[in-house]
Amino acid sequence: MTKNRYSSSMFKLAFLSISLLLTSTASISITIPKMQETFVNQSATAVEALVTASNITVMIFVLLSPFIVKVFGTRKTVLIGLLLAGVSGVVPMFSDNYGLVYISRLILGAGLGMFNSLAVSLINDFWSGDTRNKMLGFQSAVQSIGQTVTTFIAGILVNYNWHTSYSIYFLALASFILFLIYVPNTTSDTDKNDSVSTEQLNKPKQSINSYVILSSFGLLISFALLMALFLKSAGFVVEEKFENASFIGTALSIYTLVGFLGSLLYGYIVKVTKQYTFALSYAIIGASFLIIALAPNMTVITFGMAFGGIGGSVFLPIAFGTILEKAPSQSGNLAISIAMVGTNLGTYLSPYLLAALGNLFGNNSSKFSILISGVLMLALAVFYFLIRNIFKQTSEVKIEV
Repeated sequence: MTKNRYSSSMFKLAFLSISLLLTSTASISITIPKMQETFVNQSATAVEALVTASNITVMIFVLLSPFIVKVFGTRKTVLIGLLLAGVSGVVPMFSDNYGLVYISRLILGAGLGMFNSLAVSLINDFWSGDTRNKMLGFQSAVQSIGQTVTTFIAGILVNYNWHTSYSIYFLALASFILFLIYVPNTTSDTDKNDSVSTEQLNKPKQSINSYVILSSFGLLISFALLMALFLKSAGFVVEEKFENASFIGTALSIYTLVGFLGSLLYGYIVKVTKQYTFALSYAIIGASFLIIALAPNMTVITFGMAFGGIGGSVFLPIAFGTILEKAPSQSGNLAISIAMVGTNLGTYLSPYLLAALGNLFGNNSSKFSILISGVLMLALAVFYFLIRNIFKQTSEVKIEV
């Protein structure tokens, strides 16, 4: 049953709005070629790092969030995070200083990380039953829509100059105002902080096993490769001198839109593909990278983006789902936190890994980065296909935390 005080439409809208920017850090990847023209004294890898820098602080502050909540309470933690994200997010609109822009991206990640997990966990505080399940679905949808919309808007604004693309982070300030006005203190900010329940005292220590560790490492590698699509696509169409190259921002938003639509069908897809889902998602993503890298025009690139979105819609849910299934009993939260460390660290390291691969093979073009990432994703698809049954027999040796 829905808790009456939280049933208003404006309350739900205000709460869901905080999820709009959670996956937006890559939305400004479309600005990379033009930022390279501004930061001429910086390497291509250093400029690409401006896109992924926020992920390292997202990772850190996701882990620190429970401690911050203990100090400030959940409501103030969300508001502080939104304010930090909104203010720091728009700093690049007004600066050509590489160091300042980099620091602003780190602060952006810190702000987003502060309320990243709260965007989901607070649903359990506010709602229950069917309403809670619906809100969980809405939260996931808003997160995907936010990435699609911000990528699309950034792609349009970059045609004026790269600075204006960063105006997408004004959305955080809009969410700040909505949350401030319509979302009151949560129960955990009042009664739950006054005493420690017997259930909490008797709560068993969480642990992780080898499956969680290996899967998180796999996600690190996977996200480092997956980010090639966002980091290199804009540079690729410029290098290849395609007509309508400015359409690449829209093509990237199509990738996220198809991913969103595909996620709605995730349950049905898994029923059909079963134990082959993991390998199939990697195969689709890898094949889409090859289609894009070998594309003769923007039409084929857009098709490749849409095709890749299908694999992307399944890739992360199946990864997190299997981690939750294989994690030790009552250790799901810790397991997902470790997995999120893998995804964010992989995203952060992506420019450096792609540069290392380019140096190794003597080819640092954007086309090669997308191509080699596609080949490696296909290799991972084969790997996961071959060991699909071994994963079910992962060692249950636990590491106490």
